[in-house]
Amino acid sequence: MEKKDLNHEIPEHNKDDVKGDHYHDQHHFDAKGNHDDITEEEFKFKNSIYSSKKNLIYRITASGMFLALACIGSAIDMFGERIFKLPLNEIILSIRYFDILIICLSISCIGPVFASLLAFITPWIHMLMDGDHPPLTHLVDSFGYFSVVWILWLFFYVIFRNSYIHKDPKKGIFKRYMSLLGFIPVSVIIYTLFTILIIYVSDQSASHEHHDHDDENIINKLIDHHEGHDHEAHGDEWDLFKEKLWTYSAIIFGFELVRFTACGLAFVLLEPQIKKINHRYR
Repeated sequence: MEKKDLNHEIPEHNKDDVKGDHYHDQHHFDAKGNHDDITEEEFKFKNSIYSSKKNLIYRITASGMFLALACIGSAIDMFGERIFKLPLNEIILSIRYFDILIICLSISCIGPVFASLLAFITPWIHMLMDGDHPPLTHLVDSFGYFSVVWILWLFFYVIFRNSYIHKDPKKGIFKRYMSLLGFIPVSVIIYTLFTILIIYVSDQSASHEHHDHDDENIINKLIDHHEGHDHEAHGDEWDLFKEKLWTYSAIIFGFELVRFTACGLAFVLLEPQIKKINHRYR
């Protein structure tokens, strides 16, 4: 696309036959029939960060809405953790899909800066709602969620150059879905390493601070602690984890793969609808 070599003659089309937001090559028509042209400039990633004062106000307002939705999603996850969990001997992996899914989706509306702020805050709100989780878990989730936001933004808006307000009429579907081939594996690997590293750090820290508490399960404390759950094994939890390191790591990897695949697919499916709102408040 050349920057200004566009045919500004509006194509003929029947408004009764084609309703709603639609495209004719480089020409875009919104739901009210207003017309504008797709330009090369809008595919630069800076537009996903800042475009105008009007858009900044829109993003600040929308951030409050997404924070509320993330809190609702986190509450749903909290109840889901009581029902659905993956037991690995002494390890119980909590299932949290909804809060991170909403945070990922928010990138398409409020951009990576505000979305990463939500990503850092949301795990601490979850801690206030669910006191069973120790602070260290939420510290890890804060940095993990923060990283996921910028990874998705990097692949979707920087590497594959998707527009914040328009579809690419020639390669829109290709560019959206191909970005997942980078986002999903990178996020899964990073989050799996985060989880394993924090298991090790938690165990080492606890070994110096709690010598008299041999029956404390550090891995459960990290990931999810349920009162009244009896544990048969006691001792050095990192050593227990190392005994089946590859098995446990593979299960953690699989859990994260399902989670971030769901987040990525939801993002690319719903993001085109959010473009329509962004277009109005650009």
